[in-house]
Amino acid sequence: MKNESANKTIFKRIFEQQETGIVLILFGLVTLFTILNPAFISQTNVYSLLNTVAFTGIVAVGVTIIIISGDIDISVGSTAGLGAITSTYIMMETNCFGMWGSGAEWFGVVLCMILGLLICAVVGFVNALLVVVVRMPAFIATIATLNSVRGIVNVITKGVPIYPLPETFMDGLGGWQLSLTEAGGLSIPFFLFILLLIIVQFVLRRTTFGRNIYATGSNRSVAKISGINTDRVRFQNFILTAMLAGFAGMLVAAVTSQGYPPIGTGWELQIIAGVVVGGASLKGGAGSMIGTLAGVLIISVLNVGLIMLGINTFIQTSIQGAMILLAVYIDILRKNTKIRA
Repeated sequence: MKNESANKTIFKRIFEQQETGIVLILFGLVTLFTILNPAFISQTNVYSLLNTVAFTGIVAVGVTIIIISGDIDISVGSTAGLGAITSTYIMMETNCFGMWGSGAEWFGVVLCMILGLLICAVVGFVNALLVVVVRMPAFIATIATLNSVRGIVNVITKGVPIYPLPETFMDGLGGWQLSLTEAGGLSIPFFLFILLLIIVQFVLRRTTFGRNIYATGSNRSVAKISGINTDRVRFQNFILTAMLAGFAGMLVAAVTSQGYPPIGTGWELQIIAGVVVGGASLKGGAGSMIGTLAGVLIISVLNVGLIMLGINTFIQTSIQGAMILLAVYIDILRKNTKIRA
């Protein structure tokens, strides 16, 4: 009897978790699209979906942290493009600091990527400066940054893709896959995405820094009284998110073998939709990496499924917007329920 009671308690706890409902929605969508088009669950399509979701997923990790702390960053798409363009531009202009084609080419590639990440970190610092110090609304500040950074990308490239790129970058980072079946396999970006999810989930739940992020988003005034430097937490979040966005843009450049100027265009809506659908509250203080994983997968499954059904691509954006509204409404209902309780 005790074992049965314990099992019931475990199952009750599982189904009370917000992430459980999100995962069930994901499985429901996969089942629906598979019924409507059996090719949806084909190995080729599954591998393609998982490898593609890694790019926006990496950025979504940073956006989740920012949203949990009570802020938002609309500029992540442009920052991803900046990361891709600056790193590949430095590779081409400096010949990977003279190491292109040599045995040390990989080292030159890494140096160029680090410089690109540092440039993206500056974007994150500017966002934090505007939001935390100048006290501009995060939505307005990061929209301004989005347009400014996209303009910088176009000035650097003049609208022309940057190529050729080093083989270490294209074939090593971008081309390598773990072949699982004849239909394909999983890429380095996908494994980096999963590793990042695990690390950040641990940091959020098991470290003081993670608890400070939740506290900052839950009630900033109380967090300050408790001795938490909320300004520093927010600065760190903006800079980290910008660097993750830039890194994701570099991975896209590696996979596509070119520094393509439009990289990251439109990512912001897709990423925010995934994070919010995954359970992160736009009011701050709530969210998890498990929810974000399920959320970005839901958005990707929707996009791919609708395309395979021949639905107009413009409808996808409308559905993403509707899902954000629905997720925010559910979050409001959930918070009101807690307040009444």
